[in-house]
Amino acid sequence: MSKTAVKKLHWRSNVQDTFVPLLGASGEVGVAIGGGADYGEFPFVTSAPGGGLTVGDIILEIGGTPVLGMTLGDVRGVLNSCPHPIRIKTVSPGSTLCKDLRLYLSKCFTPGSVDSQLQQVIRENLYLRAVPCTTRKPRDAEISGIDYNFVSVEEFFSLEESGALLESGKFKGKGKLYSLFYCFLTLFGAILEVGAT
Repeated sequence: MSKTAVKKLHWRSNVQDTFVPLLGASGEVGVAIGGGADYGEFPFVTSAPGGGLTVGDIILEIGGTPVLGMTLGDVRGVLNSCPHPIRIKTVSPGSTLCKDLRLYLSKCFTPGSVDSQLQQVIRENLYLRAVPCTTRKPRDAEISGIDYNFVSVEEFFSLEESGALLESGKFKGKGKLYSLFYCFLTLFGAILEVGAT
């Protein structure tokens, strides 16, 4: 008896494109949304009285705008500013693309792949609301709270230990080793200078 290899389909092959109408005379949008980067989650459908969408599905785009990595308020803003009926792209959560934004960002994907490109979109959307944070001293012309939030090493590690950091990764810069972090509940990024290489 031979075993047949079953190739698992990539989540992209399951993307659904739905037009969501307004409901009745009230003109309410026929979908409710939860999640968002401020909760460490992808935006997802919480109810769909207008039909066509499945509760729990991850929302990739609204009206052609990629919303992964946006805060819940920003996702709702995109939803409310779209012409009607609203075009929404969704996908059912699975093992690779689940509701947990931190888990997805922690995965390593082949550069240029769909998942790698999606991680980049998420990071770009995070930076719409993120001000990086660093333990180094300000450079000339840098403004605290605009260019960076300058914090102590102790404050940085406190953020890390509290679970407030969404993503971490390492990169080298100017002869020193840095760690890059995005904070998910307070929505700012953090860079910690950890020493020379």
